[in-house]
Amino acid sequence: MSIYTAMRSGVSGLAANSSAMAVISDNIANINTVGYKRGVTDFTAMLNSQTGASTYNAGGVLSSTRRLVDVQGSLEQSRSSTDLAIAGNGFFVVSENNQPLTNGGSVAFTRAGSFSVDADGFLANAQGFFLQGWPIQTNGTVTSSPTSLSTLAPINVADTASTAEATSNVTLTANLSATQTTYDPTSNTYVVGDMATGDISPQFESSIEVFDSLGAARTLAIGFLKTAANTWQVEVYSRPASAAPGNPGGRVAAGTVSFTTSGGVQGITGALGGPFTINWDATTGAAAQPMTFNLSSTLTQFATSSGVSTVVTDGVPPGSLSGLVVDENGDLAAQFSNGRSRALFRIPVATFLNPNGLLPDRGGVFRTTLSSGLYNINESNAAGAGRIESSVLEASNVDLASEFTSMIVTQRAYSASSKIITTADEMLDELIRIKR
Repeated sequence: MSIYTAMRSGVSGLAANSSAMAVISDNIANINTVGYKRGVTDFTAMLNSQTGASTYNAGGVLSSTRRLVDVQGSLEQSRSSTDLAIAGNGFFVVSENNQPLTNGGSVAFTRAGSFSVDADGFLANAQGFFLQGWPIQTNGTVTSSPTSLSTLAPINVADTASTAEATSNVTLTANLSATQTTYDPTSNTYVVGDMATGDISPQFESSIEVFDSLGAARTLAIGFLKTAANTWQVEVYSRPASAAPGNPGGRVAAGTVSFTTSGGVQGITGALGGPFTINWDATTGAAAQPMTFNLSSTLTQFATSSGVSTVVTDGVPPGSLSGLVVDENGDLAAQFSNGRSRALFRIPVATFLNPNGLLPDRGGVFRTTLSSGLYNINESNAAGAGRIESSVLEASNVDLASEFTSMIVTQRAYSASSKIITTADEMLDELIRIKR
């Protein structure tokens, strides 16, 4: 009887619209969820086979839900450098635990990039999923694969530190006064090493901080003594002298600098003309340290007072991790307290032929399905993958105005479906009363 099918049609309408209301509720509840993808409900008419042209059997409606995964939410600025977003197509590769991935293991994909360093040094998002990346070797190479997960590893920055680097080059930019009186050897003839021992006071002296192989700060002094027109004796010595006991006064290098009549360096003789080696006190454990003083293009002799403009040295002490940065290539680099930085991981972007076919899972992640197709893992902004942006989060793609409008329409449709049932019930009641 058609009246029964009408009633069942009303029941299917109630079920379909209640499901649609549940999807709308989820959307509204997740308006502020990072990386959330809005769900939509599609309705499909169910048709019953008809027994004749004079009667009609109602089939009702069937609802199905899908996620608008390929619709990007707005990108909003964040204060954390490890908050990441993808501008364009793709997903971050994550896992449920901090163990290396195996193909098809616990891999998942997400757009929720609110990552931070946990207590064990792993980079995990607010939902507890661990970010995967390609390790960057010390020589800068990366082993990657677009289809294999075995080259990925959970990103961990624990125990990341910068080692000490010994100073090997010193560049001194200075002027030696051309009006300086030439040293008079009448009372004390200059012998190499006299400035280091203090037997003769240098006419100009400057201190320079360098670092040994263990990262310890050392002080070197460079003294100048004008011994003839356009000619200066130069000595480099350690302070205190006991730090480099190989020569009296801690002298580590000496030489002569001669100038042209126009104030530029004409020539440098002695150890200062090339690399020399500093042998530190053996009890410190520091290695013998090759060093070069670059003076030929930075020293001048003009008729102004003697003075140092700049001192540039390489070498750094040991450094601890002070911050993390991610560039647009997806390279995660560690910044250290000694001013150095080092690239640690390259963050990949996974893309799918049909991202809307992915299966939503807890924690805002997605799993592959037959409908989504297999993943393709590429570098940021390459081969159709989106660009990774740092200090940015992707907001939910829910449109609140659209959801409220859909809520009103769904509510009315639910009420109308319930009216079908009450009307069919009244008609059945009328039919039963015919006998009376």
